[in-house]
Amino acid sequence: MKISAGGGEYSFFTEDGGRYTISVADAKRLSLADLCADDLPIEFEDDELMEFLSSKLSAIKYCTYLMSFSDKSESALKRKMREKGYSSHIADEALSVLRNSGFTDDGGLCVKKYQAIAISKLYGPHRIKAELIAKGFSTQDINHAQNVCCVDFDKLLSELIQKLLKSKKVDFSNREEITKFKAKLSRYGYSFDTINAVLTHYCDCDDGFYEDY
Repeated sequence: MKISAGGGEYSFFTEDGGRYTISVADAKRLSLADLCADDLPIEFEDDELMEFLSSKLSAIKYCTYLMSFSDKSESALKRKMREKGYSSHIADEALSVLRNSGFTDDGGLCVKKYQAIAISKLYGPHRIKAELIAKGFSTQDINHAQNVCCVDFDKLLSELIQKLLKSKKVDFSNREEITKFKAKLSRYGYSFDTINAVLTHYCDCDDGFYEDY
């Protein structure tokens, strides 16, 4: 048996050269943490349990490694673990440990991502939702984030329009140009009702001019 320098891991070596490294918490649960040199060697008959606990710790360390680069949802972490070869059971157990230890918080992370995407990319609610779903967040977490963030999408859309008009002017008296411009804005995730309402501030035409195109 070997204890890591920080005391958080216990490694057990078998007679045939095998090695199982488990967390101190699991070592304590198995009553292995209190062993001393005089107690060794010991017989531990449940090899499958040791393999499971060792793989779980390995998966946890892999997840913390990934999160050292950027925050990730539990769904994204689980996908990465499966790609790495960990079983679904191992992945679920690793995520449970990370969640209970406060390393993962999908609800809180979703709020941060929602706010960041809205401000940095000027996306509307539909595009933000699509982005967050692609990142592995649940609809429940996304809806919660939308309610908590209270983003002023009319203001964001106005900023987006001004930004786009700096790179390419639009003739607001030309219906064909307006139709194309509105389609472009919709791809940013805004509804046509919102687009119509905000666009009325950019020309002298009546509201119906926009609503029909």
